[in-house]
Amino acid sequence: MARHAVRWQAPLAGLLALVGFVVVLQVRTVWQVRRTLQIPPTELEQLALILRDHERRRASLEAEVAELRARLQDYEKAAAEGRTAAARLSRTLQELRARAGVTPVEGPGVVVELADNPRPPRPGEDPNKTILHYSDLYAVVAELWAAGAEAVAVNGERVVSSTGINCVGTTILCNAKRLAPPYVITAIGDPDALLAALRRPAGAVEMLVAFGFPVRLARQTRLHVPGYRGIYRFEHVRAPQ
Repeated sequence: MARHAVRWQAPLAGLLALVGFVVVLQVRTVWQVRRTLQIPPTELEQLALILRDHERRRASLEAEVAELRARLQDYEKAAAEGRTAAARLSRTLQELRARAGVTPVEGPGVVVELADNPRPPRPGEDPNKTILHYSDLYAVVAELWAAGAEAVAVNGERVVSSTGINCVGTTILCNAKRLAPPYVITAIGDPDALLAALRRPAGAVEMLVAFGFPVRLARQTRLHVPGYRGIYRFEHVRAPQ
């Protein structure tokens, strides 16, 4: 029993000596730091308070940053949805512009070529009977619209809702542009339906052919109709509120 107690005394004494050495070293280190920095203990406590305040401030800022990042994600999502809505509106606007005739369009259809009667006027005959008039072009264009044409142009002039086909003397005007024969009418639509309408008995084409005016009809798989280059003037039309 005595030998057992003696066996633990030496390690215990060594451990106590080591603890005492560490405590003395820490006290000396703190004392040296205070002496080196020459900071009074009261100021060290204040610095500790400032440090803890900065730590709380940093935690608050980190929370604020997380909140701002979440809001930024919401804004980015809303912006993406806005771009989608803007793209959808842009497509709708392009479709409406095409329907209004202000943009070029392409598609299958037919080409109608009309020319004045090559026959020279007979003696005493009115020369106007051998030339095409605006009413002839208007009749052909009207039949194309009635047959389902989706876009029509006469000698490159797009026919829109405000287009007038008329004449001044022997000159035919379309969109106030002077036209010269031959008159080429380009119509986009179902070629079969358009040709059937043009070839119907007693139609405008048959009447022109009967009076000796050259008429050529051609089916096309791909036609280009330019956009309307003029302006729209509305004096009395107003959109309902």
